[in-house]
Amino acid sequence: MRSSSIETSAAIGWLLLLSAMAPSALAEEIPSAADACIGNQTETTPSSEFQPLEDGAVVRHARTTLEWQRCAEGQTWDAASNACQGRPTALSWPRADRLAKRVGKDWRLPTAEELLSIVERCHDAPAINPQVFPNTPGGLFWSSSTDTGGLDRAWCVSFFGGQHYRVGKTQSARVRLVRGALNQKPPP
Repeated sequence: MRSSSIETSAAIGWLLLLSAMAPSALAEEIPSAADACIGNQTETTPSSEFQPLEDGAVVRHARTTLEWQRCAEGQTWDAASNACQGRPTALSWPRADRLAKRVGKDWRLPTAEELLSIVERCHDAPAINPQVFPNTPGGLFWSSSTDTGGLDRAWCVSFFGGQHYRVGKTQSARVRLVRGALNQKPPP
């Protein structure tokens, strides 16, 4: 009986060691996108800040602690190719809001500030890290932030150039869901 509990303790120890090592091993799975930077600009959202979760379909951003879907709604994650397959769905803001609530599991529309946290300033069209968020179109993505100047508008982020805009809620934009709370950590 005693050797069995020693073996169990050893197995638990190995599992704890492997799980402690897993985040750094997983973080290395996302290749750098520095070579796609325009000119000699420095990355603002380097791949090293993102840890893949859920077979790569989700990433955790170390700086903000947010967890992002790697694919826009309408696309599906293909772990074998490390890519998003299909075309993103464009929706009006009310439909995007309903979709986020229907998905559940703490997924929600990001705020405009959260969306801006994944803009990659050294890339253009799309202004996002293509290794972390593959096949992202350079178009508008909805946020949950409504325009205080008019309830019929919400803030969108354009991943064409990385700017934010006030857009009428009846217009169409794409959706990338997030979960967690924004916790901006200063860069190391």
